Amino acid sequence: MQPVRVGILGCGFVGRLHAQRLAADARVVLSVFCDPDRQGATRLRDEFASQAAVETEASAALESHPLDGVVICSPTPLHHAQVCRAFDRGLHVLCEKPLASTRTQIEDLLARARLSDRVFSVSLQRRYLAPYQTARRELQERAEQYGAIRQVHVFVCERWHQTIHGTWRDDPQVGAGYFGDAGSHQIDAVFYITGRQAERVLAVSDRRGSRVEIATRVLARLTGGVDLSADFVGDAHHMREDIHFHCEHGDLLLRNQQVFYARQNQCDAITDLLPGTTPDHAFIDAIVAYQPGNCPLTLSPASCALPLFDWTAAVLRSVGGRLSAEDVAHWTTVTGEKN
Repeated sequence: MQPVRVGILGCGFVGRLHAQRLAADARVVLSVFCDPDRQGATRLRDEFASQAAVETEASAALESHPLDGVVICSPTPLHHAQVCRAFDRGLHVLCEKPLASTRTQIEDLLARARLSDRVFSVSLQRRYLAPYQTARRELQERAEQYGAIRQVHVFVCERWHQTIHGTWRDDPQVGAGYFGDAGSHQIDAVFYITGRQAERVLAVSDRRGSRVEIATRVLARLTGGVDLSADFVGDAHHMREDIHFHCEHGDLLLRNQQVFYARQNQCDAITDLLPGTTPDHAFIDAIVAYQPGNCPLTLSPASCALPLFDWTAAVLRSVGGRLSAEDVAHWTTVTGEKN
């Protein structure tokens, strides 16, 4: 088998994660690292693939080096143009989320992908991890054990706000805040595990002095009449992730990426986990299996970017007006009075 030649566009923290995974895959040759910061690209090249080229312009990286695929880890506003260039070059693409800045751009990329007949995947990593694949199996293949899903609770927190000053994550023209950056992974996991999408949302949020949303609370209705409540706390002092699926006969719990089945006030760990992988390994699997006219799909095909974009946009619209004094005046007062 010929090695799969891959380029990395964007050599920051996320680019390094992808480079580390790909460098560990014997089927892959990392051919070029590209970043406007040449020193950053060179450091990544020296660490993972000393024979690779270094470029500061995406056009040079994509057009001046023999490649089979590209991993795009650049800021979101660059994604659309870079994916288009990659397709024009006939390359397979793994792109970080969000896939693009607007819904129109995402739809355009999906249309181009159909014409290009190339592997096109978005890096939503939780879909590939063993706990989330196992949770999907539980609710999809062992549904009779749980019964109908009645409610979903999501709680996510970490020390995020304290780290974003001066970065693109603190720019509302680029990012959507904590719920849209880190929190989008958990919402996509809910969509993936349940097979449902959001229909309506109601949200409140606090920017905590930042330019983007830091602490956001969302109530949502998913398809099939399932209610969801989600809390995203981006200025906590620890990291935690809980996703709970409350069902008719029992509960399925994801707690810090461990899976539990709860029934009759007893909570038992699920130990027969499905094997996990990574978006990068699955991307290479798809390229290796590719045949013209029969393009393999990964667990996170680019089409899954649309419901995630719609969720993010709807939450931002809901929090856009903030809570006014008039809104608060309509709240029910808690008095402690007896009936």
